[in-house]
Formats: sequence, C-alpha cells, structure tokens
Amino acid sequence: MGITNLLRILAQITFFLPLGIVVTTSLLAGLLGRKDPILSERLLSAITFVSSFLLLAVSIWMLFTEKQDASFDFLWVNFHVDALSIFMILLINIVAFAASWNSLAYLDAMPSLPEKPWWQKKIGFHILINLFHFTMLLVPLANNLVVVWIAIELTTVGSAILIVYEGRKSSWEATWKYLIITSTGIVLALLGTIFLASHETDAPILKLANTPNQLLDWTFLMNNSSLLDPKLVWFAFLFALVGYGTKAGLAPLHTWLPDGHGEAPAPISALLSGVLLKASFYVILRFYILTNAVLGNTHPDWTSYSLLIAGLVSLFVATPFILKENFFKRVLAYHSLEHMGIIAFGFGIGGPIAIAGALLHMLNHAITKALMFLAYGNISRNYDKTDIPIAGALRTMPWSGGLLTLGGLALVGTPPFNIFMSELIILWGALSRFIPGQSPTQPYYPKWIAGVAIAIFIISTTLIFYGLVNHLKKLVLGKAEKEIARERFSWTAVAPLIFLFALMLTLGVWIFPKLASLVHESVNIVLNVQGVNP
Repeated sequence: MGITNLLRILAQITFFLPLGIVVTTSLLAGLLGRKDPILSERLLSAITFVSSFLLLAVSIWMLFTEKQDASFDFLWVNFHVDALSIFMILLINIVAFAASWNSLAYLDAMPSLPEKPWWQKKIGFHILINLFHFTMLLVPLANNLVVVWIAIELTTVGSAILIVYEGRKSSWEATWKYLIITSTGIVLALLGTIFLASHETDAPILKLANTPNQLLDWTFLMNNSSLLDPKLVWFAFLFALVGYGTKAGLAPLHTWLPDGHGEAPAPISALLSGVLLKASFYVILRFYILTNAVLGNTHPDWTSYSLLIAGLVSLFVATPFILKENFFKRVLAYHSLEHMGIIAFGFGIGGPIAIAGALLHMLNHAITKALMFLAYGNISRNYDKTDIPIAGALRTMPWSGGLLTLGGLALVGTPPFNIFMSELIILWGALSRFIPGQSPTQPYYPKWIAGVAIAIFIISTTLIFYGLVNHLKKLVLGKAEKEIARERFSWTAVAPLIFLFALMLTLGVWIFPKLASLVHESVNIVLNVQGVNP
C-alpha cells in the first residue's frame, strides 16, 4: 500500500470513527437509556474510552507515516491532511484520550438523578463529549474554509451544554457569556471567509475551479494564490484573527475564558483549554499562511505584526489577573490567555526557530494544562465532600496534589519540563534576530520593536511565575481545616494524570525524531517553503 493511500485511510478513520461513535452513543442512549440506564452508562463509558484510545493510536500511526498530503471526499466536501493537520490531530487526541479517561472517575462521583434532563445525565455527558471530540477533529481535517467555519461553530454546541452540565446558576451565566462572546467572534470569522469568496464574476480564478465548493478549499486557494486580490485577502485575515481569536482566547475578546473554564467539569475544562483554543488558532494559521502567500513581497510583515501585537496584548492582560487572589480554575483560565499570547508571540516574531517553538508550545501547553485541570478536578471532588476549602492537598492527596504541583511548576516554565523547552526555543528564535545572518523567512522588525517585545515577554512570564507559585503554595502546602480521607491510587482518576505527566517530562528533555520531523514539516507549511531547518 502506498504512503498516500495509507494516510488517506487513516484520515478516513479519524473522520468516520468519531462520527460513528456519536451516532452509536446517541442510539444506545435512546434504546437503553430508559429501560436499563445502568447498562447504558457502562456501555457508553466503555465506548467513549475505547474510541478515544483508538483515535490516539491512529494519530500516532499517522505520525510514523511519511508526511505526504492525502485527501478524500465525503458528501461533495473535500477533506485533506498534511503535516500541520496531523500535528493538530495528534494534539487533539492526546488530550481527548486523557480527558475521556478521567471523565470515568468524574462521572462515578456524580449522583444519578433520573429527574434530570438527558443532557445532565451520564449518558448525555458521553454523547456530548464525543460530539465535542468529533467537531474538534473536523477542524484540521476539513479542506474547505466554510466547512472549517461550520466545524468551529459546531464545537460550541457540545461545549456550551457541557459547561452547564452541573446545573449551577453560575454555570448558566458562564454558558450564556460563552455563547454571546464566541458567537460574535464566529460572525466576524464568517465575514473573513466571505471576503475570500468576494471575487468579481469574471475573475480568472473562477474559471479554474472544477466545482463551486473548490473555490474555498484551502489547497486550491494556495495553489492559485497569485490570482487572489491582496486587499480582500488581507481583510479576510484581519477578520479571521479577531473572529477565531475570540474562540482561541486571545485578548481582548477572551473574557469568556475564566467563566467557561471555571464552571465546566474538569475533563471539559481540559478540552476547552488544551484543545479548543488550539483548534481555533490553527484556523488563524491557515489564514496567516494564505495571506503571506498572496501579499508576497508587497507587505510581507503585516501578518506577523498583527500576531505579535495580539500575543503581547494577551500577555499584558493576563499578568495582573494571575497575580491577584482568585478561584484557582479561573487562575488556570488566565494562564490559558497567557500561553495563547506566548504562542501568538512565537508566530508573530517569526522565523523557523520561533515558529517551531510556537508549534511545540501548542502541544506542550495542551498536555500541561490538561494535567492541571484534571488534577485539580480530582482534588476539588474530594474536598467538596467535606465542604472545606482546599488546603494541604500535597499531604491529603499525594497523587493528585503531587502531580498538580509538578504540573504547576511546568506551567510556569520550570526546567526540565516541556513548557520550559518550547518557551526557550521561542525566546531563542526572538533573540536570533540580533545575530547577523538571519533566516530569509524571518520577518523584519526594527531592533527596538524586537527588544521591547522580548522585554514584555520576559517580564510578564517572570511575574506570572510568581503568581501561580503563590496560588499553588496555598493549595498544596496550606493546612486543611480538618482531616479528610487520604487519596488512593485510581486507574480512572490518577492514571490519566500519570500518562500526561510522562509526556510532559519526556518532551522537556527529548523531542523524539518523528515528532521533530513532523514539527519541521509543519514549519515549512507555515512558512510556505521547503527545506528550511528550524
């Protein structure tokens, strides 16, 4: 079997397996939910866990194939995978597997109340988390930018209901805020897509498309970028940056983050922060690549300036909210704002080194933040039983408290963990512009702008280091008001954390060759060049 055919089959599995799981879980819930809810819950738990494991295995298989493009069609829509798509699919499936695994412990601790609506029952949780997983995988698989927009919009459906899953008044308020703000952003993103479709009726590019759908296929637009109107494409990028940036958690339209992350169940917070933000930023990257290809030598640095400003503003806004006293899950949400700022900073500062670091940071932050939310979820469930504030978690819950502590140290960039590695690479890429003989793919900045940007980056990450360590100290080292049951090892609550911690530690000391190759190919796609070594 040829490499391209194998990759096509793996891409089809990645699309059809989660779609089939959503349909299967919905049917099982309908058929067995009323007659035998216990059996239905057990079946759905097994299906969710096994399917997420299989999807992770498929994405790892993709990682070990040669990085050639592959496509397939379904219902007149083209789906396409390249190295950047595979990178995103791997990221999504790592976090989704850990979150689905840990959700078994979360649901075991939840009481079964038959009077609740279906979406607040355990069977509803399984349907919605699988739907959420599928819609996020649809983003890197879809070739058509309208389908990508629909996929991002569909992520709102499952995630919004899951945010309000526990039914608190504050959860409803958070969901309402999430819907209003992200829906506003998604309208702006649609306008950006419309700009790409706004060509004159006699434009040469219209004659090259085999079908009307093809006109907004990313691969078709890239292959014919010289025929696109630079002004329309530039406006498309700006609207996409603001619109999808809302869902990606970039300032100033990030304000749904602390409420949404704070109120959602821990496995869903892990998916929101670890995956949804990255999937939305992935779409911005596709617009960034196309815009650079169209603008060429005319205004080659406009997109980089835009991302750099977005990144620095996000870092600046996040810092005071992390330093002040706050509910810990909200602090973690502001950390998401900070790290999305770091990612935008990496792509904005540009060049193969910084972009490689930014891509790695997407993966590293997804793993580390998922670990943090899942560990804190374990701790809060245990303390909620006693109705006392969380304190001394390192002593009372050595597994979850210890991993929360290590995850927190990783999150603020402490060596030898993965966040330190990717932040160091981004900073190295930023400082390299002061060294003669820069890469020709590195955007031009006056040295004073680069210096100010690097200074803001270093100062904000240093202050945030202090802020999170201060919050963690109170949680894990403080003295609890009374004794609580000591945590025991659990295959559903603790084992997913160990899985994420192992990845977090490994990627801090070693980027194994296949992942390095995938990042290298993804950097070439972002830069629209071949053979550039990060």
